[in-house]
Amino acid sequence: MFDQYAEEIRAAALEAYPLEAVWLITADGCRQVPNVADDPAATFRVASRDMAAAQAAGLLAVVHSHPDYPDCPSEADMRGQQTSGMPWGIVATDGEQTTPIRWWGVEGAERAPLVGRGFVHGIHDCYGLIRDYYAEELDVVLPDVPRSWEWWLAGQDLYQDGFAAAGFRRISAEEARPGDMWLAQLRSPVPSHGGVLLEHGLALHHPCGRFAVDPSRLSVREPLGRWLPYITHWMRHTSQDP
Repeated sequence: MFDQYAEEIRAAALEAYPLEAVWLITADGCRQVPNVADDPAATFRVASRDMAAAQAAGLLAVVHSHPDYPDCPSEADMRGQQTSGMPWGIVATDGEQTTPIRWWGVEGAERAPLVGRGFVHGIHDCYGLIRDYYAEELDVVLPDVPRSWEWWLAGQDLYQDGFAAAGFRRISAEEARPGDMWLAQLRSPVPSHGGVLLEHGLALHHPCGRFAVDPSRLSVREPLGRWLPYITHWMRHTSQDP
């Protein structure tokens, strides 16, 4: 997406390091604008006049850099993208090299396969996999909840705080059937992981590791048995009730 600007953006991200840089892509092209955040090494903000000019020119996308990684959205990035309603991109850099631009929020984009996708917090994580399963298999659209990396250790409770608003109700383990969601608690004060029950006692889920972006941590379809000791909740979407 917007491949014609990728080399320009990656070169400018290196030049801006260790500060975050930001670009606004419009119908007129790609323009780097000043980062006017109070702490430009940790976040970015676009001046009102620059944003207004970009919107007047037909704003198409927002791109910014992440110094010293990771190339995945923060909670603030997720909120910003949702508010803007347009694609956002991130390029990460350590001052010597950059990652490719990672896009999300692209309307109509093809989803990654449910099994075998690498882990990317906020995009291809356990909740992202649940969302994609429900959209593809059950034609149910779940909200994309902004979340921080390791939200379960940062005072957030993604699943329990949001399941009712997303249309889920709690059921017993004995009631569980394929298509129901399960929540598990592993070394955390709240349920920190989730997956979907499939046919033949299989589970679809995306385990994470120590890093917010880890292409070696793949989404899997595997026997549910090893997760049973950690499952704290079984949930059914109300659209699946008789």
